[in-house]
Amino acid sequence: MIYICYGITKSASTFLYQLTEEIFRAAGRPIVRLGKPFRKPDSIENYFNFIDHDLLAAIESHADGKDVVLKTHGPPCGNVAQMVADGRILANASIRDPREIALSMIDHGDRSRRWRVFSFSEFATVADTLNAIDIQLGVFRDWAAAGPVEIFTYNDICYDSASVVQAIARQIGATVDSASVLDRFRHKGSIGQFSKGKALRYSEMDAADQTIFLERYADLYAAFSFETEAARRVAAEQASLTLRPTGEFAQRITNIRRRFRI
Repeated sequence: MIYICYGITKSASTFLYQLTEEIFRAAGRPIVRLGKPFRKPDSIENYFNFIDHDLLAAIESHADGKDVVLKTHGPPCGNVAQMVADGRILANASIRDPREIALSMIDHGDRSRRWRVFSFSEFATVADTLNAIDIQLGVFRDWAAAGPVEIFTYNDICYDSASVVQAIARQIGATVDSASVLDRFRHKGSIGQFSKGKALRYSEMDAADQTIFLERYADLYAAFSFETEAARRVAAEQASLTLRPTGEFAQRITNIRRRFRI
């Protein structure tokens, strides 16, 4: 089986991908980590910018009947959406309040500029993020329209993780213990691209900027209830804490932990 995890940037998409892989493992179905010719030999995830029918056919042949979980931020190219609709492949998708996406993108931009890294370095202000978010929301809508795609919000993934685990397990026809799956991630340093971990982070944005987002993405806010009860509870618990974005060095340590599953 091929399973695709699509995620809009900064929507806990890496964590959702890791959870999905761990659910397969917990169900007694070891997943294939793709190396050459698809990825670098030391790649820590099966990530592709674009996924189309030809790539899926090559991966399916390479996997030889084993399960493969793929990760992407790109659109369902060619007839991939139809393949999802027909049940030939399975997929999930992650989404987050665009205000919080913007704030996390700016954090990443600050980190990249300090370390002289190119990725995300162009994002310094809220205004810088809008075009990129527009594009990615269009991609999200393409995946959401593909058919039986399991859609999870950031707050579901982070603060109601057990329910997400069970939803994906049902989707792949498996029975797993949520606690054992989540135990793998009890240390936040095991979660790829973990940044600040602050619930309801949009509250950090000033009212004028929030208005821009609420108006620009009104249809999205009408369609999704981003502010969940679980997120409100965590936000209350965090009220007295000072949370800072994870630095580049810590991110690199996390990647080492992921590579060796430690």
